[in-house]
Amino acid sequence: MYKIEEIIEALLYFAGSQDIKTKIVKACYLLESEYFDKTGQRLTDIEYKYHLYGPYSEAIISSMMNDKNIAYSPQTSMNGNEYDLFKLKKTSVIAKIDSLALSFIEKWAKIMQQKTYNEMLELAYNDKNFKRTEKGQIIKFDSDFLKKKELLKKRAKEKFGNRKLTKEEADGLKEAGNEDLIQYSRKLLKESGR
Repeated sequence: MYKIEEIIEALLYFAGSQDIKTKIVKACYLLESEYFDKTGQRLTDIEYKYHLYGPYSEAIISSMMNDKNIAYSPQTSMNGNEYDLFKLKKTSVIAKIDSLALSFIEKWAKIMQQKTYNEMLELAYNDKNFKRTEKGQIIKFDSDFLKKKELLKKRAKEKFGNRKLTKEEADGLKEAGNEDLIQYSRKLLKESGR
């Protein structure tokens, strides 16, 4: 697990420029959520809450404000709204983060740079972990997915072994909503060279 400061610095490093607080918070959350969904592990130990504008973490804000490697600059927009810009001054954390985590961070840094504020909010609102949380509650990452994944693997192996599915079997699984099982059995076939 990494410190949130390390994740934020790496995000800003790969983004290559400054960005606003809200987009950084959403990128941290979406990065954490996707990383967990793919690996079953968390990148950090911080909590996110369902807030008015999507996932929010006071730990991220505090970290950005107190990190000596990040410059903070309050701004006022043309319509009078105040916002905060954060820019990386320097970092040495890249060497401390494993390559898998870095690949996720780099991906979300690029997304953060390409998406508008509203597009980042939309991505966060549509995240499955966020969607099943009630307003004001702590967002829980789905730890049951690993059990489900292992169960699907076991069932696919028992039912189909390494043989190719018939059209009827594949259609039956699709109708029953077992798309994961179909994908896994295809993977088994590919690995067995059939």
